[in-house]
Amino acid sequence: MSQRKTADHERLLGWLDAPSDERGMRFRLDDGSWQRLTYRELARRTLGAGAALADAGVRPGDVVPLVVPGGEDFVTQFFGLLAIGATPSVLPLPLALRAGEGYQSQLKAITARIHPRHAVADPRYHDIVAENVARIGGGTEVIAPRYEDRPGNAPRAWGDLAVLQFTSGSRGSPRALRVSVANLAANLRMIGSWMDPVGHGAVTWLPLYHDMGLVGGLLGALTLQVEHALMRPEQFVRDTPGWLAEYGRTPYTCMCMPNFGFERVLATVRPEHLEGLDFSALTAVVSGAERIDPAVLARFAALLGPYGFDVRALMPAYGLAEGTLAVTGVGKGDLPRLVRVGGLERRLGEKLNVRESAELSTEPVTEPWNWQVSCGPPLEGTRVEILDEEGAPQPEGVLGEIFVQGPSVAEGYADATPEDLARLGDGKLYTGDAGFLLDGELYVIGRLGDSVKINGQNVFVEDIELELVASGAVSKRYATVVAGVVRGEPRVLVVTERPLGDRLEDVLSVITSFTGDAGRAEVLSVKRGTIPLTSSRKPRRRSLWLAYLAGELKERSDS
Repeated sequence: MSQRKTADHERLLGWLDAPSDERGMRFRLDDGSWQRLTYRELARRTLGAGAALADAGVRPGDVVPLVVPGGEDFVTQFFGLLAIGATPSVLPLPLALRAGEGYQSQLKAITARIHPRHAVADPRYHDIVAENVARIGGGTEVIAPRYEDRPGNAPRAWGDLAVLQFTSGSRGSPRALRVSVANLAANLRMIGSWMDPVGHGAVTWLPLYHDMGLVGGLLGALTLQVEHALMRPEQFVRDTPGWLAEYGRTPYTCMCMPNFGFERVLATVRPEHLEGLDFSALTAVVSGAERIDPAVLARFAALLGPYGFDVRALMPAYGLAEGTLAVTGVGKGDLPRLVRVGGLERRLGEKLNVRESAELSTEPVTEPWNWQVSCGPPLEGTRVEILDEEGAPQPEGVLGEIFVQGPSVAEGYADATPEDLARLGDGKLYTGDAGFLLDGELYVIGRLGDSVKINGQNVFVEDIELELVASGAVSKRYATVVAGVVRGEPRVLVVTERPLGDRLEDVLSVITSFTGDAGRAEVLSVKRGTIPLTSSRKPRRRSLWLAYLAGELKERSDS
C-alpha cells in the first residue's frame, strides 16, 4: 500500500489502534441520562463488532446498509464495517420520512441499487427493513447490531470505498454517492485545520444518514479523539434547552447545524434557561446545509451574548454531499461578512449590484433575503470558481454556477448516467448551485434548478421564502415555494399546510415584488403532510412541482 493510502486509512481508522484512555464519547440515553465510553472502550467494542460482522458473513468490499439510530451501536457498527474492509451505507430511519408507504418506497429503491448481501438494522426496525429488502430479491440477511468481546482475533482489512452516501434527494430521487477513503480523509483534514477542535468537540444531534451529521457532526471529532457527545435528532427537538445547557456546563468548542437548528433554539430557549451557564468556550459554530438567514444568526448571537458567547464564533459555510462535506468556511475568529445586493436583478454571467457590506453582529437584520452571507473562502486544497451558462469562469461579483475542484470531491455516483459523469468526476464538480465570489469569499444564492427565468432574470425561490418568512406571512415549517414554466408562462407557487386567512394578499404581494407582471403568482393551501420532505427535512421541490403539474395537489377543504 502506498504511503498516501496508508496515511488516509490512518486518518480514518488510526484511533482504533491507539485509542485514548482519558478522552471519550458521551451518548444520550432514552431516559435522558448520559453514558460515557472512553475511546479505548469504544475501540474494543468496535473491533468486536467487526469480528461479529465477519462471523455473520460480511466480507471486504461488501456494501452494508445501516438502519441504526445515533448512539454507541451506530459508532461500533459503522467503524466495525470499515475495520474489516467493508463499506457502510447509512440509511434514514423510518421516523425521518414520516414512515408509512413513502419510507418503504424509498428504502426499497435504495436497497435495490445496492443489492446488499447483509444489512444491519436496530431490532425495532428489523421487520420493516427485512420486508422491503425481501421485495427486491437477492436474499439479503438483516442482522442486529452486536459485538464479540475478542478484539485480539478481530479481522482487519483495508478498503478503498469509505461510504456509499445517499444524497437527500431535494431535486429528485436519492443518488448513491461513492465517497472514497481518500475523499473522506482529505475532507476530515480540511475540517480539522479549519475548525481546530481542541480537547472538546461538540454535542451533536444531526442525523447521521446526512453528510453534515456523519462527517461534520461525528467523524471529524471522533477520529481526532476529542471529548464528544452524541444525541439523536428527536432528543434535540424534545429537549433543545437541555441540549444547549450541555454547552454551558462543559467546555465543548464546536457546534454544527443548519438554519433549522438555530430557529429551534430561538423558538424554545428563554433567558431563564441560560442562567448560570457559560458559553465562552464555544468558538466554532458552523451554519450550513441550507440557505443561511443572517437575521436568525444575529438573534442567536444576541440570545447567548450575555452568557459569554462571542459573535466571532459564528462560521457560516458551504458544503454538499458530492464534496464529501465542507467546501468553504468563514475562518475561526473572523466576523462573518454580509453584502446587500441591490434590486432584484439575478442574471447568470452578469455582475451583481453590491450596494454595501457589513459584518454580522447581534443587531436585528431587516430584509434578510436582500443580504447575502459570506460562506468564507475555499478550505485548504480546494478550488472554487463561478461559471456562466457556457461554463466560462467569471470574475468576482458575477453570478453563476459554483464549480468545485479538490481531493475531497467524491468519486462519483454508483449509478452514474452520462450527464452525471459530465457533472462529477476526476475531482471536479459542477454543483448546480448559484453564487458569486467577492474578495475571495463565496456567497451562495440558491439552486439553479429551483429558480425560474422571468424577463431574462433568475428568480430564486429561496429569496422569496426568506422574505415571506421575514414578513410573517408564512411559517417556514409549513410552507414551501416552487417555481417553473407552465404553457410558456413563468409561475411561482406557494404551497402551505396552514390556511393563510387574511394573509393571502400579503403573500401574493411579496411574490409579485419578485416577479413583476411577467410571472403568475399562486397560493395553494393543502392538508398537513402533503409537502414531501427529504431525509434531512428539506422540501422535495421537484417532486412538489411535478405533483402540481399533474394536478395531484388538492386544496384543503377548510382553506
